[in-house]
Amino acid sequence: VLRRLGVQHGFEVVELDLVGTASEPRVSSTRIRELILAGDVSTAAELLGGPPVVAGVVVHGESRGRELGFPTANLELGEFDIVPADGVYAGWATVDGRRYAAAISVSDNPTFGDVADRRVEAHLLDVDLDLYGHRLTVEFVERLRGIERFDGVDALIAAMQEDLARA
Repeated sequence: VLRRLGVQHGFEVVELDLVGTASEPRVSSTRIRELILAGDVSTAAELLGGPPVVAGVVVHGESRGRELGFPTANLELGEFDIVPADGVYAGWATVDGRRYAAAISVSDNPTFGDVADRRVEAHLLDVDLDLYGHRLTVEFVERLRGIERFDGVDALIAAMQEDLARA
């Protein structure tokens, strides 16, 4: 189809050899999607040449993170965004051209059990900004752990402090 359209619209189709690495002999968009969906963002980054990214406008959540001492920016996701597996990730968040280290959570907040959808929430390290309405780009660098349901707020806060230190 591309060759036919090329003749019709004046562009050339050039077939390339498969691209691969020592650990991944055949790199494909399907393989990269599989890695991201499994939470293996570091291997996906090797194949992509940079970390997987999700971007969206920051919207209001339940403000639970702020109440616990860890304000988060909740991203409004698009229908076709490829979001990593539930977990806590170290990464970067960029807003208004400035890049910040971030701890990122992807989950439905199982400790509280009242969130219907999976969310991407980024806590920017060492800075507290009003990000509502701003477009935030989140880069997933490394998965720190899976999501857990904690027995109480104190256990959750302790885990979040450890996550921030690791991020």
